[in-house]
Amino acid sequence: MSIPEQLPGQPSDLVVIGSSAGGIEALSILVSTLPADFPAPIIIAQHLDPQRPSSLASILERRSPLPVVQVSSTTPLHSGTVYVVPSNRHIVLRDGHIIPEEDHRGRPRPSIDLLLSSASAVYGDRLIAIILTGSGSDGAAGAIDVKNVGGTIIIQNPQTARYPSMPLALPPTGVDHVADIERIGPLVYDIIKGIALPEPQERLHDSLRDILNYISRHTNIDFRQYKQSTILRRISRRMAVTHSQTLQDYLHYLEAHPFEVGELVMAFLIKVTEFFRDPDAFSYLREVVMPLLIEHGRQHGRVLRFWSAGCATGEEPYSLALLIADMLGAELPEWNIKVFATDIDEGAITYARRGIYPRNVLDNMPDHYRSRYFEQMDLGFRIVKPLRQMVIFGQQDLSRGAPFPRIDLVVCRNVLIYFKPELQQQVLDIFAYSLHHASGYLFLGKAETARPSKATFELVEKRWKVYRCTSGPIPVPSRQGSAPGALPAAYRSGSAPAQQPTEPRYNEHESQIPTMDVAQLRRLNETLLRFLPLGITLIDRTYRIITINGPARRLLGIRDSGNDQDFLHTARGLPYTQVRTGIDLVFREHTTTTLPELELEGVLGNPRYLTLSITAITLEPNGPELAMISVSDVTEQVQTRRKLEAVQIEQKQLLSELNSTNQRLSEMNKELQDANEELQAANEEMMLTQEELQATNEEFEATNEELQATNEELETNNEELQATNEELEATNDELNARSSELQDLARKLESERIRLIGMVELAPFAIMVLRGPELAVETLNASFARLLAGREVHGWLLEDVLHLLGGAGTPLMQAIREAQYQDAAYTTPACPFTIAGVDGALAERHIAFTVLPIHDGDGHSDGVMVYAEDVPVR
Repeated sequence: MSIPEQLPGQPSDLVVIGSSAGGIEALSILVSTLPADFPAPIIIAQHLDPQRPSSLASILERRSPLPVVQVSSTTPLHSGTVYVVPSNRHIVLRDGHIIPEEDHRGRPRPSIDLLLSSASAVYGDRLIAIILTGSGSDGAAGAIDVKNVGGTIIIQNPQTARYPSMPLALPPTGVDHVADIERIGPLVYDIIKGIALPEPQERLHDSLRDILNYISRHTNIDFRQYKQSTILRRISRRMAVTHSQTLQDYLHYLEAHPFEVGELVMAFLIKVTEFFRDPDAFSYLREVVMPLLIEHGRQHGRVLRFWSAGCATGEEPYSLALLIADMLGAELPEWNIKVFATDIDEGAITYARRGIYPRNVLDNMPDHYRSRYFEQMDLGFRIVKPLRQMVIFGQQDLSRGAPFPRIDLVVCRNVLIYFKPELQQQVLDIFAYSLHHASGYLFLGKAETARPSKATFELVEKRWKVYRCTSGPIPVPSRQGSAPGALPAAYRSGSAPAQQPTEPRYNEHESQIPTMDVAQLRRLNETLLRFLPLGITLIDRTYRIITINGPARRLLGIRDSGNDQDFLHTARGLPYTQVRTGIDLVFREHTTTTLPELELEGVLGNPRYLTLSITAITLEPNGPELAMISVSDVTEQVQTRRKLEAVQIEQKQLLSELNSTNQRLSEMNKELQDANEELQAANEEMMLTQEELQATNEEFEATNEELQATNEELETNNEELQATNEELEATNDELNARSSELQDLARKLESERIRLIGMVELAPFAIMVLRGPELAVETLNASFARLLAGREVHGWLLEDVLHLLGGAGTPLMQAIREAQYQDAAYTTPACPFTIAGVDGALAERHIAFTVLPIHDGDGHSDGVMVYAEDVPVR
């Protein structure tokens, strides 16, 4: 994966925030938590009504300590600035600039997917994407592009988001942090600031061992066999977030904050996957491996079993299902195909079971796969139901989980590279046990460095690390000193050659246990268990089904015989963790336990409930220990009990409501009595009021007479006003006549002014007319314009014109002042003046200015007229 090159002047990091419904409130809270020295630019894409002007920028500006910019055109990015994209345009990033674009059909505006995809191409792993509350799935596709370049994904906690659809649309394996809205701002600040790795002198190994031991005790997941460099790198990121300076400080933080354990485990888990990742490798499977497996399956009842170990969000096992479905075509319904998909991350498994993926996840998939095996939905595309039923998902830790028997192909890519050699070998031994011997294949992929033993596997394709299992039946490997739930000792088939110990006995730390006659158990099933109305299943310590009767198969949804299959993954709908814990408890404490009222998951319509009773048994002295599971359908009992509980609750509610009603009636009766007394008192008050009203009526009659007299006076005033109005109309007529006279006078003045301008322009000597109290240039002829170097000065003030006359300006200003003061003509002495002739040659002349005052119609001074004439040099 190439990292985009940082351009000069471009901020080193970028934060992109996407939100929709409920986002304005969430954004207001988020920006208010940002520090004033935030070291990166922030771009906000909020879905709003494109037909209405947005006030989001002004809303955020009141809450944010950082400057807020509303983007309207191409805008450069600067650190410590919040950029709000417009509601009616899409936005992309190029060369450190925000660029608005025209509409992209089918996308909400602004498109968060489009913004994240373009930003990831520019910033790579320096990009932090944040998805807040909103409906729909905008941002899920773009987030995948961010993860593909190594960026960081943060989502608002769906449990506290007003609309959780957008945060939940992201694959859980692609999410780095889930946080409440109040914590996102400080979290992003800490991630960008970062923290250094532990100092070399720190007791690194002891502190790291203590952290991993703590994680193992609280999650039942053992990371001690993972590579130390990878573990340290991911711990350092969590140290930055939690402000821990040393590993020992971080251990104390883990002990004080239990929720941090889950955050650290999520950081450890590998999160890279896609459909048909490494297409050439899948082409090799299709052309070479799959035909051999299909031919082998035809000879053995048309059965194929695959195992995708470390399946993340399910793209890899679904790719296997798509591949085999495409190869078998119309023959597919005749086959019994199971793809076991396991991963340590429960959130990823839950997401994979949905089978729904964003649009861009399918971009590199052949078109015929998308059209035949996917259904288009609002949130993206969903795998068709027959293929979803083909894949069985389960949570499993490879270092502790039970293997699946009779597997044709194991796919385990980018998992073993994170294990130490000891754990790598243990997992490879598990795969060797699971695979069909001499016909099963192991696909590790080109990135794996583990080398399976030549005694167990034969390399058949070096580039993609494809091996064929060559060994005979081997026991299941067990881990020494494993915690409860680790891989137990193997159960060996009675027909397999094995060395029987002299004194057979079971020990959970030994890999060899006595054999047993499976055929005898099968006969027991045929003769006895089949007639029991109760569902009965016998399993060994590896959860393998030894025998199962018909009622158990019906209740557990097992369609085939079920023998030799993994009970936990074959039984449909049972809560995996709860059932496995119960079985482990029975084997560990040799007791009987009952799991009452287990609700089956994924059942359409009315829910179904089962009760499992698990008992440890041994069929023969010193024989292997088994567990008998009796299955009972208690759906009717649960429903009846819940109906009774509902009726009882309803009766209690009715009784409570009846008591409340009685109490309210008593209170209302008392209120009615009080109201009656108040009404009686009010009646007496009304009688008194009536007397008062009668007296008031008499006063009104007297007032009415006064009003009649007043009305007569008003009529008289009205007649006077009419007379005044007639006078005003006469005055208005006079004003109109005066206005007409003034208009005529103005036209005459304008005509005189035009004639004056014409006379000035035709005058044989230089003339300039200045008008108004500020002496602005009204007109001048061409001769005077030559004195001003031909400049257009109409409308200029005197002060602006004088500097064009050079040394003659000062005498002219003095002459104008004298002419205005004395109200008489005034002539300046002759002043030397250099003038360009018609041919462009310069000539030295002496000019004398004569200033005459100009008067308006009332005789007041209204300006001056300036004459310029040549004075012969003597």
